[in-house]
Amino acid sequence: MSEKIDKKEKGTLSRKKIIINIILVVIIGFAINIVISFFSDFEDTVSVLKNVNISVVLISFLIFSTTYFIDSIRLCIVTSSFQKKINFKDALKNTLSYYFVSNITPMTSGGQPYQIYHLTQIGIESTLATNIVMSRFIESLIFSGGVILIFLKKVINVLDKVGVGRYIIIAGIVVSMSLTSLLILIFVYPKLLYKIFNFFIKIWPKKNKTKMKERASKLENWLENLKDSIHSLWIQKAKIVAFDFILGGVVTFLHSLAFYVALAGITGVKFGIFDVFILFIIMNFVVYYVPTPGSTGGVEAFYGIVLSGFIQKKFTSPVILIWRFSTYYLQIVFEILVLFFIRNNKKDE
Repeated sequence: MSEKIDKKEKGTLSRKKIIINIILVVIIGFAINIVISFFSDFEDTVSVLKNVNISVVLISFLIFSTTYFIDSIRLCIVTSSFQKKINFKDALKNTLSYYFVSNITPMTSGGQPYQIYHLTQIGIESTLATNIVMSRFIESLIFSGGVILIFLKKVINVLDKVGVGRYIIIAGIVVSMSLTSLLILIFVYPKLLYKIFNFFIKIWPKKNKTKMKERASKLENWLENLKDSIHSLWIQKAKIVAFDFILGGVVTFLHSLAFYVALAGITGVKFGIFDVFILFIIMNFVVYYVPTPGSTGGVEAFYGIVLSGFIQKKFTSPVILIWRFSTYYLQIVFEILVLFFIRNNKKDE
């Protein structure tokens, strides 16, 4: 009986946290937009917003939403290559859960651990689940880093227009590139984690280290299985990885296209789609290090700093507000509704 109560209490607490985080997301996001509007001209901001065509919001929302289905297809393809077929509904739930949890956790950090947890709940081994999720993350980092290195001249041209914000961007790029290198090293040589853990056991002041040594042994075995899983995916199934990498690039492009629609639709300026794509990738190297739910506030503030070097001040706040409303706030509502629908459908089955 007490166990049931504990479970209910835990569920209630998690729901409370979700609600609190969503409220924080809305408050922080709108507060930052008000500050940005104050530094430009509030009357101009209101005037621009009044003239925004609703189609800008809808198109931006729909473009972003298509990425859920692409990511779900990616998951189905990768899991099926390991003879672990999952149905599209489970893949969609996993994808939506990733976006939703990312949107409400600090630095968007909770999405991937939840994805791994969900995959293990539907019968995927923890090593394979970790491999799939981390592979996708590394592919994303390699893709963004590759674009920056290949189109370095364009990146430098963009940085010249940014002003003071360029130093933040450069710092973000350096940190992200370093993180990418570290993750690739761990991915190629996962036993490094065991060696680090083992080192801490040796310097641990406690005399009785039996439990820690047992955990270290389990970690070593798990990392060995993870290594085999990584080798299987990246070497034996290299074509699958290549296809997944391409689809991941398409997802990133669609995210930038949703931003482009808001930017061009509100300002009326015909920006180059590829230029906006480069700008989007550069900015995303920095914004997600802000320790607020979904990096809210940091995204709005940083985009405001950068965009002020490209568009008139009166457009800065409306562009950010409409883009974030379409691709973040509305998405949270959409994700909740679809996840609720999937959950109810499973109960009926």
